[in-house]
Amino acid sequence: MARDAASLARRAYALQPVRSRTVRAAIWVTVCACSVGAGAGAMYWYAHRVEAETSACVQEPVSPDSAQAELERTRLALAQEAAARVAVQKAANAAAAEVSRLNTELLFLRAQGQKRR
Repeated sequence: MARDAASLARRAYALQPVRSRTVRAAIWVTVCACSVGAGAGAMYWYAHRVEAETSACVQEPVSPDSAQAELERTRLALAQEAAARVAVQKAANAAAAEVSRLNTELLFLRAQGQKRR
């Protein structure tokens, strides 16, 4: 028993690969091919996405008649909004004047109530 242990302790040991050189090369080639395929797929996806975005931004030319009609509709809407703002401002001014008048009356009536007591 001691003799077996001594011969084992004096022996030179070296690491040996688990897989053969052919299997390691095949794995390396497979990984490279998958990487190339993934890169090509990403480039294809990106190219189609950019193409779709640029085609969505391109508009067909607008005829002068439709542009003029749109301009007139916009001017009309702006005029309506301005008229509505003027009406709201008049109503707000009238309400502010009424509030001011009522506050003045309230102060007067409070002062009258204070004098009676």
